[in-house]
Amino acid sequence: RASVLDAVRHLFASWGIRREGEKGQTLVEFSLAIPIVFLTFMALIELALGFNAFVGVNRASQQAAHLAAIAGNQAGTDCLILQGIEETIDAPNRRQAIVDVRIQRTSLAGNWAYQQQLYTRGGSMVCTLPDGTDITLPYTQTEAAYPEDQRCTALKGCPSLGSRSTVDNIAVGVKYRHDWITPMSAIITSLPGGTAGWTFTQRNIFRMEPTL
Repeated sequence: RASVLDAVRHLFASWGIRREGEKGQTLVEFSLAIPIVFLTFMALIELALGFNAFVGVNRASQQAAHLAAIAGNQAGTDCLILQGIEETIDAPNRRQAIVDVRIQRTSLAGNWAYQQQLYTRGGSMVCTLPDGTDITLPYTQTEAAYPEDQRCTALKGCPSLGSRSTVDNIAVGVKYRHDWITPMSAIITSLPGGTAGWTFTQRNIFRMEPTL
């Protein structure tokens, strides 16, 4: 009988040791998993914000290109385009993250850009809208090879502007810098060559609305 009691005591003692060991192992595994879960959560947030920026900038470019196609060669069209882009970029995206805006005459497929207006975001520019209203925009014009009066909107073409047999295809490209906002950015930038963010350009092309 004594040997049986000893065996029971030994069994309970062994079970208690294993339970304490399992608890310790679980605590170690949990402490190792927390940073991974935290990093994964931050990565998901950054991907969601990055995708939102991508979609938002594409929408701004699309609306601006459509506006450019409708406005045609009216004086002040570029001001209208830039104003539209500024109004379309909204939270959580930042207007200050716009790098530049390009208004181009392109091929129909968009693989060739023949002329362009380049506006870099920064500084201050006073310009006049088509309705005669003066506005101030936070841009500086750095290239002026495709002004409004050089855009062809005639269905029969514009011989005076060169060998253009029909209306122009006009594109508006918006270059944007999306910076990460979670603590993960500090981790990435601390690594050699690490950069926490993406720079991308969204461009949309429309055929100019023709006039007879």
